[in-house]
Amino acid sequence: MSFLSLLTGRVFQDLMQHGKEIEEAVARRDTRLLNHSTPELERYFSRPLSELPRQNPYPVAALLPLFLVAFALNLLPFLHALPGLSPLHHALSFFIPSLTMTCVLIVISVLLARGKTSGLLGFTALFIILLIATLVQALPILLSHDGSLWPLVIASFALLLCRMVMNSRGFVLFTLYCRTQRLARLAREMRLKSR
Repeated sequence: MSFLSLLTGRVFQDLMQHGKEIEEAVARRDTRLLNHSTPELERYFSRPLSELPRQNPYPVAALLPLFLVAFALNLLPFLHALPGLSPLHHALSFFIPSLTMTCVLIVISVLLARGKTSGLLGFTALFIILLIATLVQALPILLSHDGSLWPLVIASFALLLCRMVMNSRGFVLFTLYCRTQRLARLAREMRLKSR
């Protein structure tokens, strides 16, 4: 088991590996892409969205507040350590990065919903960055016994929940459905061009 699998989970890493293989075939417009699809599947996904079954986006939606909580609780101790900030600068230093994080999470979710592996890469990057930030801030507090660990404990718990959601059945099914939909659309375009 690789170190990344240990951090983010084996199921999530399998999903990433499968996505990388698909992305390589898509980038090369490889005819092997047609092996991952059938004309029946392509016809199925060519129907209007209103006729396709609704997918459960709740696992992905659950990640957004969890990542925001982990981010905010990592940002607050950092801002508290900065001396001399006026109340206005303190508020701006919190809300501007939080708004940026919200936008990043929305973009990552949209990429995932479009069946792109870059959405999974985005969630992986955020997870690892926030995990490292939590550990880096927790170590000095543990060593000096100066400050409260509760925000970082809650941030760690939020990251643990993120890991559980990213390896959940609902998240995997949503990701695979979106990936299959994209794959079928690209394969259909390739078949039409080859005629």
